[in-house]
Amino acid sequence: MSGGSERKTKENLLTTTTNDTTAHAPFPNKNTPPDVIANSEHISFHSFKSFTIGSFAGLLGSLAGMGGGFVMIPLMTSKILRLTQHQAHGTSLFAVAATGMAGALGYGFADVVDIDSAAGLALGGMITARLGAGATSKLSPQALKRALGIFMILVSPVLPAKQYIADNFGGINDGTETTQNAIQKESNDSYEERLTKVLPIACIGLGSGFLAGMFGVGGGAVVVPALTIATDMNHYQALGTSLCAMSLPAIVGTVTHFQKGNVIGRVAVPLAFGSFLGAYFGGRSVVGLNVPEEPMRYGFSALMFGLGTKTLLKV
Repeated sequence: MSGGSERKTKENLLTTTTNDTTAHAPFPNKNTPPDVIANSEHISFHSFKSFTIGSFAGLLGSLAGMGGGFVMIPLMTSKILRLTQHQAHGTSLFAVAATGMAGALGYGFADVVDIDSAAGLALGGMITARLGAGATSKLSPQALKRALGIFMILVSPVLPAKQYIADNFGGINDGTETTQNAIQKESNDSYEERLTKVLPIACIGLGSGFLAGMFGVGGGAVVVPALTIATDMNHYQALGTSLCAMSLPAIVGTVTHFQKGNVIGRVAVPLAFGSFLGAYFGGRSVVGLNVPEEPMRYGFSALMFGLGTKTLLKV
């Protein structure tokens, strides 16, 4: 009796070990159950879809000085990934941090990022990003979707108007003298002058940080026109500075969303990787290949208006 029981226990242990090894095998083999193979293929395809969405959104976002969240969120809540509204906002913000880093690198190589302004924006944004992320939990999915749709529709006309704002309110240099002028200007500015310059920009960051945390976006739709009006930056400087400043507030907001269970890791990682690559090459193409901006601005504006309208109609 005792020998039979001991033998049965060993057999069960061997079977369990074999099944566990098979289930966690790094590559399917002839002994892998069909359901495990199907699940593995489903995860791989899911990651590919997330990567593709991130790449597309990161590319468009960097060209417009945004984090790409306006593109990512509607796609993630659609039949492509089927995330809930709150999950899409939290997961998007995770990728927005990557977009900001990559976009800043792409633009930064051309020395068009104003470090003082980026620091002021980031500081203000970090203060309010957590508040914005926390505000999402107080809204129902329908209310959050409705708010996002309205915001996208309201912001969409801003993109084509950026050049008008830059021409009438922005700096007059074309970006070719950016490096030497910026270094000379910074060396001549006193501490008080630099503080006077940064404080209004930090106030812009307070608003953009809240919007970033709430809607899972980079806030560039607000920041770029505001920088163009409030400072002597040209269009390229405002784009690069906006992207550089959005990463830290996005990280702060992501932590809050993660604590609330709104960040889906299996989607967030490939989404962020794709977003990083798309934003980097998007930023490099703008400053290196002299990509015509006007078609991109109108195209992105039309896309935002269409996605915002679709979002409202689905509420």
